[in-house]
Amino acid sequence: MRSSKILKLLVIGLALGVSACGAMQAARQQEEQKQQVFVHRVDMAHIWVTTESPPAGKPYTELGDLSYTEPFSPDAIEESKISDKLKKMAFEKWPDTIDAIVNENQSISADGSQITVTAKAIKYDSSVDREALHHMNEGMVASPSSN
Repeated sequence: MRSSKILKLLVIGLALGVSACGAMQAARQQEEQKQQVFVHRVDMAHIWVTTESPPAGKPYTELGDLSYTEPFSPDAIEESKISDKLKKMAFEKWPDTIDAIVNENQSISADGSQITVTAKAIKYDSSVDREALHHMNEGMVASPSSN
């Protein structure tokens, strides 16, 4: 009879232990997902879009051309939407290297029905910003006790 009680307690303890492990694993996965979302936001915010050429004196490597055409509309010519679309295109092609999109240009078709946007994607040769941004949370202390 006593061994039956011990066995029941052991089973209950194991069940609680297994459920706690599952909860910890779920929390860990949720934290990893938050980190991935953060990294993606940082990467997208890091990409600089301009109608100008790259800054003089800052060496860079050209990654490639970007271009898209869509029907003309007020949304199609809104700068923030154009920048977002170019960033998304560039990030899909060069997720680990894109730093800037330069020489952004818009042209309207002769009949006014379409807009074409072109630009060049570049990576700065000396850029360490992206790597630094990826690791900015590492080693942080939430409530330091001393300086």
